[in-house]
Amino acid sequence: MGLGFILGLVLLVFEASEHPKRSFEAGELIALGLLLFAIFGVYLYKLMKSYASEEEEVQETLGLTEEQVEQRKALVYESVDTSPLPRIVGLFLLGVGGSFAGGERVAAFAEESIRGLGLNPVLAALILAAFAGMSEYVILWRAHRNRQYRIALANAFGGITQLMYLVLPFTLVAVGVYQGWINPSHAELPIHFTLANILLLLFLFPTFFVLEALLEKDHTLDILDTAIMAGIFLLLIVLLVVYGGNAEGGGQACIAAALPRTG
Repeated sequence: MGLGFILGLVLLVFEASEHPKRSFEAGELIALGLLLFAIFGVYLYKLMKSYASEEEEVQETLGLTEEQVEQRKALVYESVDTSPLPRIVGLFLLGVGGSFAGGERVAAFAEESIRGLGLNPVLAALILAAFAGMSEYVILWRAHRNRQYRIALANAFGGITQLMYLVLPFTLVAVGVYQGWINPSHAELPIHFTLANILLLLFLFPTFFVLEALLEKDHTLDILDTAIMAGIFLLLIVLLVVYGGNAEGGGQACIAAALPRTG
């Protein structure tokens, strides 16, 4: 969240000072994407190390023998089914094919919405994000309905983490490669320092900060917590739709599509 905030401030300074730089270069997008990937890798390492330390403390406190430890592991993983490698590869290829075909349709819908129907680019990105996050919304609703607040909070945080450190960096790297080597003269490239992109980066900080504070204080997303998160999210949406809809410079939808699902 700090990285996005700093980057947003840098873009804001460029705009305010009328700096000649007005867009991201291909190398900058790739470097930013790789940096986010690296942060995610360190996050996973720290997460697994933390879980391992907690498990060791439990074993030492309970004074478990090696046999009891193995029984404990078997109990934890008894409901986990293993899949053969061909099945995993097949599902991966099926997902890639579906993503390619679906991505083409999504791009066609976005282009028709913006150019054909005259929709605000940010509004079009919001509509796409709403459909993309539909499964997460259903899980959150069912978890809240069953009063399983920890599951709802964990799912929301996991979705945000994956979007921020997997989907967004992959998109940035893909756009950087496309911009630098495949089609540098594309009409929607380079990604310019538009107001929408600056607001998206700046609002990463309050969104993540509030969510992190709720997690640290062991909140359960009650009415007050929900109102706080909804207020920040709705403020961002209003600012983007009202003031950030200028399509000049292109490319803003690839960044705009990431944040709306974090609500």
